[in-house]
Amino acid sequence: MKKFLVIDAFGLIFKSYYAFINRPLTNKNGKNTSAVFGFFKSLISVLKKEKPEYILVALEGEGECFRNKIYPQYKANRPPAPDDLKYQIPVIINLLDKLDIPHIFKNSYEADDIIGTVCTKFADESGKKAVILSSDKDLMQLINDKVSMCKPEKTEFNLFDEKKVVEEYGITPEQVVDYLALTGDASDNIPGVKGIGPKSASGLLQQYGSLEKIYENLDVVPLKTKEKLEAGKALAFLSKKLATIETQIEMDFNINEYEKKPLNINAALFDLQNENLNSIIKDIDDYNLNFFGIKKDGGQIEEKQEIKKNDAPKLVPHEYRLIKTTDDLKKVADDIKKSGVFAFDIESTGFDFLTDRIISLSLATKKFSVVVPFYISMFQQKEADVEINDAYFKSAKEILSPVFSDESITKIGSNLKFDIKFLKTFGINTCGDIFDTMIAEYCLDAANNILGLKDLSEKYLYHKMVHYKDVVEDTKKNTLQDVPLDSLVNYSGQDADITYRLYEVLREKLRENKKIEELFYFIEMPLVKVLVDMENMGVVIDKNYLVDFSSHLETEISAINEKMNALINREFNPNSPKQIAEILFKELKLPVIKKTKTGPSTDVDVLTKLAKEHPFVGLLLEHRTLTKIKSTYSDALPQMINTKTGKIHTTYMQTGTQTGRLSSKDPNLQNIPIKTDIGRKIRTAFIPSKGNILISADYSQIELFLLAEFSEDENLFGAFNSGEDIHYKTASLLFGKSGKNVTKDERKIGKTVNFGVLYGQSPFALAEDLDITRKEAAEFINRYFLNYSGIARYIEELKQLCRDKGYAETFWGRKRSIPEIYDRNKMRQGYGERMAVNTVIQGTAADLIKIAMIRIAKKIAELKLKSKLILQVHDELIFDAVKDEKDILISVIKESMETGYDFKLKLKTSVETGTNWGELH
Repeated sequence: MKKFLVIDAFGLIFKSYYAFINRPLTNKNGKNTSAVFGFFKSLISVLKKEKPEYILVALEGEGECFRNKIYPQYKANRPPAPDDLKYQIPVIINLLDKLDIPHIFKNSYEADDIIGTVCTKFADESGKKAVILSSDKDLMQLINDKVSMCKPEKTEFNLFDEKKVVEEYGITPEQVVDYLALTGDASDNIPGVKGIGPKSASGLLQQYGSLEKIYENLDVVPLKTKEKLEAGKALAFLSKKLATIETQIEMDFNINEYEKKPLNINAALFDLQNENLNSIIKDIDDYNLNFFGIKKDGGQIEEKQEIKKNDAPKLVPHEYRLIKTTDDLKKVADDIKKSGVFAFDIESTGFDFLTDRIISLSLATKKFSVVVPFYISMFQQKEADVEINDAYFKSAKEILSPVFSDESITKIGSNLKFDIKFLKTFGINTCGDIFDTMIAEYCLDAANNILGLKDLSEKYLYHKMVHYKDVVEDTKKNTLQDVPLDSLVNYSGQDADITYRLYEVLREKLRENKKIEELFYFIEMPLVKVLVDMENMGVVIDKNYLVDFSSHLETEISAINEKMNALINREFNPNSPKQIAEILFKELKLPVIKKTKTGPSTDVDVLTKLAKEHPFVGLLLEHRTLTKIKSTYSDALPQMINTKTGKIHTTYMQTGTQTGRLSSKDPNLQNIPIKTDIGRKIRTAFIPSKGNILISADYSQIELFLLAEFSEDENLFGAFNSGEDIHYKTASLLFGKSGKNVTKDERKIGKTVNFGVLYGQSPFALAEDLDITRKEAAEFINRYFLNYSGIARYIEELKQLCRDKGYAETFWGRKRSIPEIYDRNKMRQGYGERMAVNTVIQGTAADLIKIAMIRIAKKIAELKLKSKLILQVHDELIFDAVKDEKDILISVIKESMETGYDFKLKLKTSVETGTNWGELH
């Protein structure tokens, strides 16, 4: 049956706006676009899903609704729409106009009445089916055998027919009006019958069928219910009138006016780009291409081809060709050498570059994309008519190695580090210039968190790639080795092909900003090779030490359990938030500090505050800390030792943070506690290779150093310049003492205030950290800025600069968009201001340590030292050093980290040596 899709515009607009209320989407000018995005995202999604032949968007009519004449209080309690939502409504209507999406309204009628009328007319006059897109349960009264309702949920659509309404609400669609007459509707200020709730209303309607029948049978209704119904009879029937949707509005109705047609992307393109709705542009392109065969420029393609599973899109002019012979591979290698640049991508059996195998290697230039088979299955080898054996591997390596090691050839990839490590294990070293599309997009704006190849393909090439799950349908049982060879070739070939095309786009975008281009080519790309070596090298851990330590922790945890049980005279599960809440707030009668949807919170912040109230809470905190350390480190790390190398190989992520800091995973070595004894005990397990020592180097108070350098504040700059202890200096200013008279406790306060101000800490948060009153904390902050007036000025300059540009920028040009800086919500705006400062300071520190890593690695290679950089944890570098190389390595480290930078102040590093990481610092 042909379908007519009718959209409840304002219902969808409001739902979209509030779906992003905690983190609104914004355009380039910082204005809220959540409603615009959500509206068109849902609209296009349901167009693809339902494939209607006709479409209409129903809008609210102007003027007083006829229901207000019946009941002046109708919708009277509804608050006015927020200003940042009001702005979006004309934007949506303007885009509907430009996209040629039919939309109507009728004065004095609501959108529900238009929907009711057109659905009824369509079903009656054409005998076809109507589908309503809405979240409003009132519209369910229109559902019948020819009308259904599509209700948008979080990530999908829930289709309601007659059966579904009964299942969900226990009533039929015909009874929805009677249900609302009894329960009322708070959002529309429909009164209903006082005291009759959803359960009672459903029960009454199931028993008697309708509102009228219920009142005809009042004598047999239970007494209390009868009294409520009698008292509310007038309001019940009034409510039924208010809730009844009009289905016979006088309006011209010509179904042909609403016939589906291509969305006019060209007319709407400028507005969509202006609202920063690039993903909507991609959705519209995809819809037009798949349903009408229309290209983005408006041209018609010869045949409409919908993308099907296991059928990769063919990108003219490339066809993805399988390389079957060494002669063919030699020709490809020669062509790559002539071009001087190529993209590559590997498919592997897993993520462990040391033990997993390469399934295929795809190679692409501007002119071609080919796939080289490696570890493919026997049935795939048979399909390819090629034998994969030791002789084949040897030949492939001999042909490909000169290509990858050629310094004059540029190598392109997406998440290159992953592929380079696999090739290194296979025996192929990647040298010369490299270009990573993922990192290029990240450099253009560190706030970009959608960096995958397939996402960038849609963003820049308006092309939807085939996904892994489209090729390998059962990902739990199968891999790429289990699919037909042509599917593997198409899937693998597209990766290199699209990567090359993205390179051409992103290379030009980088050229638009010289500082970002230099950041990419001179910091991020050289760093890839440094990280490859670090991850390949790995780090040794003392497995026996961790096993013993885990056993020790288990004993401590058991002892703490017994103490807690003794305090409450019973056993309990310390890992159960429900049981903990019951003990804290019911049995021990401790005050509830914070609530969640499920009840009183028992998070770390709450427990820290309650620890002063009862010893049980302190023990519980200690139990949580030890349990987490045990499960995350002492139990987990031994399991992560690679069977081939006997080491742990973490993975560093260059795109994991918005400030430019490196992060790590599998295992995450950045989060081992630094300030606690328990953290030091875990770090003790990290040891050097046999006969070597560990060397640690870190910048001394680098973020405060940069604050002094950039702000040029007289007191802070002077303190660094003269080599004073910065925290003693701050404490002396806060307490009005000379530095020599400052106590250790006062220095601790100075240190807390130093870093608190740097990160935009409020008096409330500072008071929590120092366990003082908010008034005292505010006085410390005021006194700080009085003495460091240059810092106060500089921080305000950074905030204003971010407001002017919409982004913050590090010393080396790393850019991060911060739309929150424009937010009307003061809390989110404050977050944006803190990020503006934090990005400049912490981001510059992150860039600085990266430059140091590159310099040190280069010098180690030049001097042919055997010592290696093995770990980076924020501002600290750890080296596995040959003892005889200690002095020269320390000299290299200090020179690389301290000299050659365009700073007025002199950088200082702290260097230590030891037999394990726990001994250092």
